[in-house]
Amino acid sequence: MITSPYSRLDRWLHWIALQPEAVRRLSFDLERQFYLPDNPQRAAQGAVYVCGLARSGTTILLRILDEIPELKSLSYRSMPFALAPNLWAAANRPMNRQVAEIRRAHGDGLLVDLDSPEALEEVFWRTFGRPIDDGTGTMGYAPPSPETMAAFADYRALVANPKGAAPAADGKLRRYLSKNNNNLLRLDSLCADPTAQVLLVYRDPVDTARSMHKQHLRFCKAQKEHPFIRRYMDWLGHFEFGLGHRPFAFAKPFMDLGLRPEDLNYWLDYWNAVHQYILKKAARNLQLVNYDALCAQPARMLGEVFETVALQADVTIPAKLVRAAARSKPQGLEPRTNEPPNYLPDAHTEFGPALLLRANTAHAALRADERNIYSN
Repeated sequence: MITSPYSRLDRWLHWIALQPEAVRRLSFDLERQFYLPDNPQRAAQGAVYVCGLARSGTTILLRILDEIPELKSLSYRSMPFALAPNLWAAANRPMNRQVAEIRRAHGDGLLVDLDSPEALEEVFWRTFGRPIDDGTGTMGYAPPSPETMAAFADYRALVANPKGAAPAADGKLRRYLSKNNNNLLRLDSLCADPTAQVLLVYRDPVDTARSMHKQHLRFCKAQKEHPFIRRYMDWLGHFEFGLGHRPFAFAKPFMDLGLRPEDLNYWLDYWNAVHQYILKKAARNLQLVNYDALCAQPARMLGEVFETVALQADVTIPAKLVRAAARSKPQGLEPRTNEPPNYLPDAHTEFGPALLLRANTAHAALRADERNIYSN
């Protein structure tokens, strides 16, 4: 069961900060005025983007990378003024807000507090991007303009290296880190930055489809009981599942329009459409991360990930965390004891055979793709 932890005052403050576009733009303008570093272009270089379809393991990878001091991500502490994290931090410094760890709403056992990294970047694109509304209930954006990409570079600099912040321990500038599954919509633009690295995580299609279907039903129920949860997710651009679910615009033409999100097959069909699109993308700095291989060989996979993003870090502790998660959550992200019978790992009969064949074929192509960071 999902409960809403937000008081009436919290809900009001989130509406003020996230709903009116004018407030979002003003907060970003003020943030730039007070905290933009002297050389924002240099301070924005070397970004690391983690993305992938929801429930593919992107959060685990984000949390591991966020522990590396050379990287800096947004966190829950930046809410609700996600476009002015430094101004908001200064305003809250006298109060020194602290919140005990709680289990996040997905029911996957992950604990979060104010300093946990979180996917808040989409607030920027929701404010400055140009959404495409084709009337079919999808999520899409026109390619960002050079002006928007310049503003996004400023945003990265403001998060990673704001004016007045101490440098990393080695004296170097920190690198912006984000997890934003919606970045699948703008891979070309992000990869156009030769200093950036995109880590695209994928997971077994059957496991992903089951997990997304479960989350969709879970959040639909919660959003009916607590309407603020839907508004909150909409403000952050989280349309992955729930009453506000909107598939990516690039995937819709390749999906079976007869399927609905209440049907488990919808999510396998969606997985297939999204990853067929990914297979056609080509960029030197786009790398694939096989989540199932990460669970099977965490030390080797993490070592390859760190090398890919040009970081030196000990893999011992994060590898143990991945192993523990894999042991306690056989499906990768949810405890088996909480799954209804049709979610058992060997029960594939609920999927259409032709659909399952297409998804497995796409999955095999992903595993064989030379862009994999590591594969057997």
